[in-house]
Amino acid sequence: MKNFPTKLVRMKLSSLPKDVFILALTFFIVGFLLQVWRLYSLSATYDQALFLQELWSSSRGNFFESSLSSELSAAVKLEGELPRVDYLHIGQHANILTVIFGTPLVALIGQLGLPLLQIFLIAIAGVVLWKIAIRNVEKEIAYKITISYYLSGIVIGPSIENFHDFCWFPILGFLIFDALQRKLWIKALLFSLMLLMAREDSGITVFSIGIWSYFRQPKGRTVGLIIMLLAFLYMTTMTNWIQPYFDTSVSDRFLQEKFAHILGGQPASTLSLLGVMISHPMRVINALVDPPGSTLSFLLAISLPLALIPLISLDVGLMILVPLFVALISQGMSALSVTLRYVMVLVPGIFCGTILWWKSNPDYYQKRWLRRFWTACISLGFVITVLSNPYRSLSAFIPDSFSPWVHVNPISMLHRRDVVRRASLSIPKDSPISADTPLLPLVAQREVVLRFPEHVQYLNREDKVRSVEWIFAFPDYYKPFIPLFKEETARWKAVNQKLLALVENGNYGVHYCNDGVVILKKNLKKTERSNNCFEALDSKI
Repeated sequence: MKNFPTKLVRMKLSSLPKDVFILALTFFIVGFLLQVWRLYSLSATYDQALFLQELWSSSRGNFFESSLSSELSAAVKLEGELPRVDYLHIGQHANILTVIFGTPLVALIGQLGLPLLQIFLIAIAGVVLWKIAIRNVEKEIAYKITISYYLSGIVIGPSIENFHDFCWFPILGFLIFDALQRKLWIKALLFSLMLLMAREDSGITVFSIGIWSYFRQPKGRTVGLIIMLLAFLYMTTMTNWIQPYFDTSVSDRFLQEKFAHILGGQPASTLSLLGVMISHPMRVINALVDPPGSTLSFLLAISLPLALIPLISLDVGLMILVPLFVALISQGMSALSVTLRYVMVLVPGIFCGTILWWKSNPDYYQKRWLRRFWTACISLGFVITVLSNPYRSLSAFIPDSFSPWVHVNPISMLHRRDVVRRASLSIPKDSPISADTPLLPLVAQREVVLRFPEHVQYLNREDKVRSVEWIFAFPDYYKPFIPLFKEETARWKAVNQKLLALVENGNYGVHYCNDGVVILKKNLKKTERSNNCFEALDSKI
């Protein structure tokens, strides 16, 4: 019995075809290296730091605590309050599963724990998908579906993004489907509960899988109803009673940002939103089709790696019914972005439903034109994804702009990393700090971290206003993107103006100024070095 776990793992790996194993391993290695590169090239940003701070705090017994998350709360964003040291992220997203599994990893290996967890979960989900496919369709079709998974934009994009809780959706969604199909009802309920614990809004994915089970599995109707009820009760209880106990961001900010056009000025909650949609169906219909071009292109893009089969599959339609509905009626381009993390809510239904379509229509694979078309779709989708350079993860090889030419080469990226690392050595590891966005992941493992230039003050555990001891900024980071990119140009100006203001009013002095990096220290007197440091900045603003 001593070697039983090792033997079990070996049995699982031995049953996996070599091609699938290599495919999964390659995806994991490439994805992990890209995530590490994002960290070392200063491409990882705010969300990466937020989750790192939250899990670092959790490893020290302060579960869900994050000052960076506080900056996104309704109290700060809408009411102008200061961020809090003891703010609990669970008020925004109930990421219980991430805290359970991610906290030990961060405690052991620090900032590398987040990319390791994210890429591993998404990579191993492809193996689970293969296992499901091979039980339902011929080997060639199963292999093609698995390739489609690993090369699709809806998988690659979210994989190399900043860390997010949606990385749990593919593997747990596949496991729920697998358990339902094999009539393992207890496992289906267990995996459903686990997915609900990933995020409070994961209930929309779980609910849709329950809909599929009710309508498409005669023996699974009862468990389908139970899953739907479980998802509905969990989501409504969490968002209407539990999360508001910690923060009102779900109702005051997130729901308003996404569904203000449907709510029509009414107070926001998941129950009130549901009531408005029932009582005002025309608002919903208008939101579903507007804008029509974006809706159509989104549907085509998510279906492209699977030869557009999801567009004609009833099983796919049922399994993505609710999350697709929510995406289409939401405001903002993020809901219809093919490579953004939110699209992962559709991944389980799209791929599992496609397996069922091929199971019912295996003869179509004998048509040469369809096989070639599928291969072309996979290739086209992959090329489009790579060329779109999601989250600038491939900027070392792909220019940010071709006309005009904007490209920061890998050597320059490594150089700016070395510059920042050298500068950061003078900052104590536990001191309160406000850091520029690309620098946040480097300093996130501490109690007080704020985003510069948005905030330099915070509320401590006694509700007293405090100013951070250090300001850590990198104005030159944005220079290659000026004036082509409006967001970077505006941020460059804001960073410089805030640095100048803090020094001029005497609250901070220049501690370090070299190679485009500026570090200010609280209560440090203004010196000639301060004048020299800001002379160039002042002339360019």
